[in-house]
Amino acid sequence: MMVLLATLAVAVACTKSNSAGPSPSIGAPRPLAPANGASIRNADQPVTLVVQNGAVTAAAGTVYTFEVATDAAFTAKMPSKTGVAEGSGGQTGGQTVGQTAVKLDTLPAAKDYYWHVMASNGSTTGLFGAVYKFTIGPAIIINAPVPIGPLTGQTTDQRPVLRVTNATHSGPAGAITYRFDVATSADFTSIVMTGTNTEGVNETGFVPPTDLLVNTTFFWRATAIDAANGITSPPSAVQSFTTSKPSQAQLVAAQLGVPLWPGQQPPGSVGHATMGSFWNVEFVVSFNGVRFLNPPIDEVRIFDLLDRGMDPQTAIDWMNGHGYPTGAAYYPAVNVIGFQFEYLAFINGQWDIVLKAGA
Repeated sequence: MMVLLATLAVAVACTKSNSAGPSPSIGAPRPLAPANGASIRNADQPVTLVVQNGAVTAAAGTVYTFEVATDAAFTAKMPSKTGVAEGSGGQTGGQTVGQTAVKLDTLPAAKDYYWHVMASNGSTTGLFGAVYKFTIGPAIIINAPVPIGPLTGQTTDQRPVLRVTNATHSGPAGAITYRFDVATSADFTSIVMTGTNTEGVNETGFVPPTDLLVNTTFFWRATAIDAANGITSPPSAVQSFTTSKPSQAQLVAAQLGVPLWPGQQPPGSVGHATMGSFWNVEFVVSFNGVRFLNPPIDEVRIFDLLDRGMDPQTAIDWMNGHGYPTGAAYYPAVNVIGFQFEYLAFINGQWDIVLKAGA
């Protein structure tokens, strides 16, 4: 009886062993993406690692371990991604093959990283596949541009010059452009115009290419963009302005085809001066035979400052002190403003143009 029981026990053990079957065979996964030596912009994180599945004889249950380190020997590892379930189809070389992918946590910028992957099934663990390297680019931060004008509450013409101080930034930023948005609501759910411009010296501006609606309040903001590195700044602080009908000077400037005030905007509101009859836009010949387009833009700008309530000398000084150099000279004894070929003269309550008869 004892011999029979021992024989049964051996038979049962052999049956359990045979039912468990042999351990599965597990091949090393093959890295697919990112490619070996790839450079990845910091803005494109987090990185997704993709491998071609290892050849496994087991029917199911294979999981993957993704290791990332800052050295090829994997002595300085980042947190691993373990227990990643095996993925299914993907395309490699025109054929459908099993692929497994995992999204990493955001990694520190401006570093090289090495990665490899291992498959396991139950208690059987395969070998790590080939080691691949990728590089995360430097961190670049672009701060919001600062509005210069028009600032909230100002009244403008229908094509105001939107201006911001250039955005400050850290890191090796590329070429920066600015996107200007104009909307009829402060939350910019109703954008009526968007334009872009390359970065200027110290400041950047944008002039709407078409007239905005008159007697309407608009909101605007600007955003700095480094397209090469995929970096976008926060938008500038939102400002508002209200459009009004074009002034006398604005109408003449529009006929000349030039912006009245492309940079610094003058203070004050119009309504203090009147144009005379000789402000027609046309070519005239000076006393010494020079053909020129009348009126020159600096004469139009001087008149606009007079229309805003400045006296002649203050208008000239403001021009020269705010980026609009002029050779105008004021002669208070006769109340005229002299230019190269013409005078602005105060005649019968109006400012009019008088062509010089001589030097």
